[in-house]
Amino acid sequence: MGVEWREVPADGEPGAVLAVVRRCLAVDGGLPVTGEPSFVDQRYRAPGAVRIGAYAQGRLVACGAARPAAGRWSLVGAVDPDFRGRGLGGELLDRLLAAAGAVVQVQTEALTPAAEELFHSRGLRQVFAEDVFRLGSGAPLERVALPDGVRVAEWGEETRGAFYAAYDASFADRPGFPGLTLEQWVDWLVEDDFRPTASLVARDADGTPVGFVVCAEGFLVQLGTAPGWRRRGLGRALAAAALERLRAAGDAEVFLDVNVDNPASAALFRGLGFTGAGRRARFAHP
Repeated sequence: MGVEWREVPADGEPGAVLAVVRRCLAVDGGLPVTGEPSFVDQRYRAPGAVRIGAYAQGRLVACGAARPAAGRWSLVGAVDPDFRGRGLGGELLDRLLAAAGAVVQVQTEALTPAAEELFHSRGLRQVFAEDVFRLGSGAPLERVALPDGVRVAEWGEETRGAFYAAYDASFADRPGFPGLTLEQWVDWLVEDDFRPTASLVARDADGTPVGFVVCAEGFLVQLGTAPGWRRRGLGRALAAAALERLRAAGDAEVFLDVNVDNPASAALFRGLGFTGAGRRARFAHP
């Protein structure tokens, strides 16, 4: 079957692009949000983006976009699972690399062995990766007691400062910590799907914030404990409490992602019943 390569108009065939992305999501796994129209639009219809598509008998079977972002070009692409193994992924990547500038980053929300091999063949190397985990609706929830003397409170105007203090204490010692201000962190965190009742801050007997968990609809966004409280069961207790509250709010399944360099967190969530559901990754030229 012959394939025709041509530009995908910015305002044309958004449903066709979304359909290809969703077929890939169903086969490769990943976060459900990556199949939402707003998520796809940000990557394929961003200002200045170059969009390339492969068509077989008028049907879009592969699509990609290169868009300028933060001083580099970000590349995304998808090949319909029914049309893989025909060299479309390599042709798509080569066309995107030719259309982009010299500095590129390739983004994938569901890394497959074939995609990783393709990226390496073009001199691209992994610079970031997170494993996606899923807790299904039928998975039993574990109840975990908080450490002695620890109390928790839900998210609210009067507690968000304590949440931020716990966030800063939990992550400030980690490489790449962005150092966000309270306002920046809240702006990043609190969106329409934020779950305040499933977001908890933990304080010790002196009232010092020592851990936190924040959630969105069907998603555990962040979990952290201060250095002195690690390996004492606080993180597990906070995660278990948040999961119970998410299910009570009607979230049948819960997703989260964990950096591949954080095996301790991965083990914690696997112990709570989560299973692997894909890998997000970023590749760039050395």
